[in-house]
This record gives sequence, structure tokens and C-alpha cells, in this order.
Amino acid sequence: MWQPGRRPSSFECWPNFTDRVYYAWFVGTSVLLALRAQRSEHAWTLIGINLTCCLVIASLQKLSRWSVWWQLLHDWYPLFAFIVCFEEVSWLSFLFRGGWQDYYLLAFEARVFSVPPTVWLGQYGSPVLTELFELGYFSYFILLMIVGGRFYFVENWRAFRQVMDATVFSYLLCYLFFLVFPTEGPAHTLAALHNFPIPGGGPFHWAVGLIQKNAGVHGNAFPSVHVAGAVVSLFFAWRYAPKLGFALTPLVILLCIGAVYDRYHYISDVAAGAVFGLVPAWMVLRGWVGTRAGRADNLA
Repeated sequence: MWQPGRRPSSFECWPNFTDRVYYAWFVGTSVLLALRAQRSEHAWTLIGINLTCCLVIASLQKLSRWSVWWQLLHDWYPLFAFIVCFEEVSWLSFLFRGGWQDYYLLAFEARVFSVPPTVWLGQYGSPVLTELFELGYFSYFILLMIVGGRFYFVENWRAFRQVMDATVFSYLLCYLFFLVFPTEGPAHTLAALHNFPIPGGGPFHWAVGLIQKNAGVHGNAFPSVHVAGAVVSLFFAWRYAPKLGFALTPLVILLCIGAVYDRYHYISDVAAGAVFGLVPAWMVLRGWVGTRAGRADNLA
């Protein structure tokens, strides 16, 4: 069991896989922004943020050898980096494309569903259903803390590194897809069909609404990064703590339905998000990507 003052063995000054992914993302997007600055009015501000993030990660990486608390910050900083990257990539939606690409998804789903799923679900909306689905959607914000925290608390460092590496890798793939295939989601494209409000719920409906109001973005819809991240956490929960996986599965199912019910995502986004979560999780578990065995920060 992890205790303050007992340092996990990952304290050498080597960047782990998560660090390397973030270095690649922040440096890579900075180069793209410098080359295509005319496509983004916030280019140089974002470059400054990117370089600052690289400096923070490098500092945490170095400081982690001196204190268990710096080690803790180094292990868990992705919780904050996720927010920075998700917000930033929404400003890069048209770095390569001239407009939203939702019509491809709308055309595909029109062949499968006679009524758009967001509209169909809305017909059966109620305060009880709203709160139930919002409970699932809200769980996304704490799933990694629950699963990763479980592994960290019992000092299963390999499992912790795997769930963190896979989550960061999954998100990176989603971010890259956002750049080449920007979509804004059904709340915007199908607004004319959503001629009825989502019935109000309780505290979870309020909490999700507050988060979306202050941290939500226009874009970043396909694939659903929320579903991808949730699937990664659930995958490793089932792998290393089956009872926890069993308990979290209903929340992830509710999250997937809630993403459509709340009009944030098409069903295509949810399905793609599940794939973008499962594939990286499997690759990390198999050792194809991720922190390599034999390194000081990859422990059994």
C-alpha cells in the first residue's frame, strides 16, 4: 500500500511513455502552428502554452527523483494536461480543413436510422432518465482517478503505468483525428430537429451542465474522447480488478447513451470512441507501445 514518504521506484530521470507522447504533441503542434500561423489567430499564444507545458513536464520529470510528492505530481499531471490539450485542439479545427465534416456522418447514419438517434432518444426524455444518463456522463471525469488511483494505492505500478499510457495514447489518436476530420456534433448540425429541451434532472445534470458551460468546446466530436478514455479505464479495471470493472461497467454504458441523449455526439462518435479506446489499451497491454519493460519506471 502506497504511503507518503515511500517513493515508488520510478524516480530515475528518464521520460516515460506518457512524457514522450506529450512532448511529441506539444512540439509537433507548435511546429504546425508556426508553419500555418495564418490559419489560426491564436497560433503564437498556443505555441507559448505548448512550450510552457513541455517545461513543466521536464521539471516534474527531474524533480520526481527528489521527493515522493514530486513523484506523485509527475505520475498524475496528465489529469491536467488532458484539459489543456482538449481545449487547445478545438482551436485547431480548421488548421487543415476548411469546414466541418459532419455531413459524412449524417449521411451514414441516415442510411441506418430512420430518425436521428439524438432526436429519437429525446422523444422519451424525462427528468429521471436525464439524471441517470448524466450520472454516467459525469463518471467520465472521475473514472481514471478511480481506476488509476486503485492501482496506485496498492502499488501495482505496472497496471498504473499501463492505464495512464493507454489513456494518453488514446487521446493523442483522437486529437490527431480531430485535426484531419473536424466535426461539431448533433447539437449544432441537428439543432432544427431538437425543438424540445432536454428535461431537467438533479445534481448530476447541473454538474455536467456547469462543466460543459465552462470547459466545453465547439468541435472535437468524432471520435468521442470521453468514450475512448472511459473504455481504457474500464479495460484495465477488468484486467487487474474485475470487481471494480463489474461495478464501473453500468456507468460506462450510461455514459455512452448519455453522450447521444445530451446531443453531444452521434452514435458514430460513440462507436469510434470505443474503438479508439480498445485498440490503444490492447496495444499497451501487449507491450507494443507504452513504457518499456526494463526501464526504471515500468514496474511489476
